[in-house]
Formats: sequence, C-alpha cells, structure tokens
Amino acid sequence: MEKSGIAILVAGIALLAACSFGRKHTTIVENTNNHLIKIEYAGHIAFNNDETAISSISRDGYLEYQNDERKLNAKNDGHGGVSYELYEGYTKVNPDAGGKKFIAEAIKVIVQKAGHNLNMN
Repeated sequence: MEKSGIAILVAGIALLAACSFGRKHTTIVENTNNHLIKIEYAGHIAFNNDETAISSISRDGYLEYQNDERKLNAKNDGHGGVSYELYEGYTKVNPDAGGKKFIAEAIKVIVQKAGHNLNMN
C-alpha cells in the first residue's frame, strides 16, 4: 500500500511538471536603491485604449506585477474576461474600490517597461 501511495505521488508531481513544461514566460526585474519592480507574464495580454485596464488575456496567460509591497495578479477568468487580485503587503485590495487606480498605475509602468501589448506564446 505504501509503495502505491509513493507511485501516485510521483505520478502527480510528473503530471504537474508536464503541464507547465514548455510554457514560455517573460520576467522583468528591476531592483535598485531598495525599490523592486517585477513583471512576469505569459500568453497574450492586451490593454484597453487608454491603458488603464487589461482588455483581454489569452486562456493560458497571466500577468503578475509587483512594485515593492503592492502586487497585482491577473488572469483569464474562463468566461472571456479578466480576474484581478490586488495586494498591499499581505492585505487583499478590492479591485472595484481603490484598486482601479492601482491597476491603472501598474499598467502605466508595465507599458513603459514591457510594451503596449504583451505576447509570449
């Protein structure tokens, strides 16, 4: 019984590794004077015309942005939209309240560092 449990565990780990194997992504990191900016993305990401929000993310795509203690995670919501998670340190921020301003500020930096539309397939 113990050997079959180990075999299942090994098979599960192999499956997880295979799912992400070959998936291309880009990471941009700037760490100067104790100020960190990190941008990581995969798939195709398009911004709206005024570059204040993400208009679409491909089904396999994601965008992660960090500016010191502020973090934005965005992914395809499975229904053609974008879901956001925002954090100030360890505190989750509501994207509908003050989060919209943070999203717009983050996208301004992302466009400056990585370009107008991100495409990593």
